[in-house]
Amino acid sequence: MKKIIFISFFLLFSAAFLYAVNPRDITLAIQGSGSPSFVDGFKLALTVEAKAAGYQITDNASSAKYNIKFTVEYDRTEEKSKFIVNLIKVDDSSVIVSMEYFFADEEEMMLYAQLVFFLLISNLPEDVKGAPEDNTWRDKWLYFNVSFDYSIMFLGLKSDGLIGKLAVYNDAVDPPLVSPLDNKFGFMPGIGLGLEFQFLDFMSIEPRAELSLEEIIKDHVIYTALFSAALKLPLKFLKFVVIEPYGVAAYPIRFPADLEIFTGYPQFIFGAGVQVAMKAGKSGALFIDVNYMFINMGETKMLNPFRELYPKPTEIHYDHSILGFKLGYKFGFFNRKR
Repeated sequence: MKKIIFISFFLLFSAAFLYAVNPRDITLAIQGSGSPSFVDGFKLALTVEAKAAGYQITDNASSAKYNIKFTVEYDRTEEKSKFIVNLIKVDDSSVIVSMEYFFADEEEMMLYAQLVFFLLISNLPEDVKGAPEDNTWRDKWLYFNVSFDYSIMFLGLKSDGLIGKLAVYNDAVDPPLVSPLDNKFGFMPGIGLGLEFQFLDFMSIEPRAELSLEEIIKDHVIYTALFSAALKLPLKFLKFVVIEPYGVAAYPIRFPADLEIFTGYPQFIFGAGVQVAMKAGKSGALFIDVNYMFINMGETKMLNPFRELYPKPTEIHYDHSILGFKLGYKFGFFNRKR
């Protein structure tokens, strides 16, 4: 699973790179040999990636500027299939780059299609990779963005009212009955929409709405609508990347509102983060965002869920914070005059 997640993140950003280089009418040939099922599948995958990145595709290598030529063969020693691929400059038949790797099945092979294409094209000479530099994508008045959000909530147990600083208890008997508690954490998947207004070259503000769910206590699913405003400082010293550190304030609305678990959930949230955006298309960018939020200056109260057996204390106190991740796309409107 970790391997798939890592590759997925890498592929998203390699896709952004392929769009960013914006090639000039370059024709590629893609040719393969070996097991027909593997060859056809991988050729189709490479063709899709090449067309999406703006390249022209042909089956006639003599009419192409570059040829992606690959073979798929079975290696009895490794007991796996081996993929060998070369990027060839057609006019002099020189091999620009050559790679090989092993895979167990067609699903694993297809997973690497975009990665292979990215590694090949990243080796093209600089004079043919792209069109003249166009940085208008990072100088728009307004950006609309959509993202997949995945946050981790941390609840650090505080000793307020706990017996021995770590347990709820029942003192109606002698000796008292106790139940030790521990820190909690939970995952909060969600989606988000934002509008970023870049009113200065080095400053923008983004109102944003997010919807997420959490299940800190088993069978108690809570939905949170988070409305926030972030003050960002775009840093544009790289060609195809904008780095935006920011501070943010937010107001959460949690429902169902009558859920009794949280008795002192905060009204406001404050934090900071950084967004890294990479050009993807003429006016847009893929971005990854990391932030850290303090809840109610770090404290949340939870109604004692074990109060029937261990009625004291009534409320349990936690240090409350959230580490958030976002992966999304933003599209810009209206060029700013510089």
